[in-house]
Amino acid sequence: SRSGLRIVAAKIHRMTVAEAEEFYGPVRHVLREKLKGMVAERASKAIAAELGLTLPEEVKGPLGELLGPRYGDNQFYQIVQFMTGRWGEGLVDEEKNKPGTQLCLLLVYAGVNAIARIRNILGPTDPSKALPGSVRREFGQDIMVNAAHASDSAENAHREMAIVKVGEETIRPWVAAYYP
Repeated sequence: SRSGLRIVAAKIHRMTVAEAEEFYGPVRHVLREKLKGMVAERASKAIAAELGLTLPEEVKGPLGELLGPRYGDNQFYQIVQFMTGRWGEGLVDEEKNKPGTQLCLLLVYAGVNAIARIRNILGPTDPSKALPGSVRREFGQDIMVNAAHASDSAENAHREMAIVKVGEETIRPWVAAYYP
């Protein structure tokens, strides 16, 4: 590959809701906290537009505290749905453990500075800020649907590979079927 790295594992995968919840779990807390201010502002504007009521600052803060986590959870489950094809909130464990309807290709690269090199090839999470020719610029739609995921540390890479069981190879049967 143009990265100069070796592909050491590959898997065709249908992520379950349970896997997606665990895989993206660290993002959930960030979304619940990070979106409070934005939610307070948008809710305040909506109330002003619909009811003609301007909210004072001392009301906006608690509004963000109340609605921000709910909105963060909604955004989290949109990610889960994108990856699995299923809305995960409220599913029983049996449903959460069924393979999703979306296929994804898992690739594991190895080599010097593998994480930094792959993240550079992908480009920034926001495709509009990525350089032309980068994966996310060419194939991403927005910050939520950005075409690819790359671990941000060796520790997270190991955690994520364990969740999706990357060691369970699924590529060989596909190759054998098309290239006997």
